[in-house]
Amino acid sequence: MSTPSVTILKNLVLNWKSNQMEEETIATFYRHYDGYPSCHAIDIANSLVVASRTKPEQHIDFSGASVERNILNNRNWCQHFLKAMCMADADIEFIGEDNVPSASYTYVVTGAYDNFGGKVSIGAEEYLSRINIKVYEGDENGNLVFEGGAAECLAWADGYCGDC
Repeated sequence: MSTPSVTILKNLVLNWKSNQMEEETIATFYRHYDGYPSCHAIDIANSLVVASRTKPEQHIDFSGASVERNILNNRNWCQHFLKAMCMADADIEFIGEDNVPSASYTYVVTGAYDNFGGKVSIGAEEYLSRINIKVYEGDENGNLVFEGGAAECLAWADGYCGDC
């Protein structure tokens, strides 16, 4: 039996006109099997942890010296998350916002996206602290059953049994 789920990825961006932070949907994907929190929520949280461990790269600075630089920054949280999710071989299908099927669970992963500054190197802890996971039964208007970071999500999903 399948447990379909929808995952919505959002950036938290600054609206220049209102000077308020707003959520902006950047991608939506569907997973037909294993959408239950004990699988999909753990896959999401694990992928975030793996992404946070992205190794710094060696670069040559203007003086010609070799320097190590973090490549995690305030604008690419989603890129590293999706890379880790795909490497985990999760069977996902990207869908348009107008074509969202019904799901047993909806996962909303929101990352802070600083659209008001340059790229800033960040480490693993800061990367993870800037990302929030929400899990709803049904769609995004359904019962919120979890909200928190990757570490909390791992602990919660491992023991989640829904209506059992």
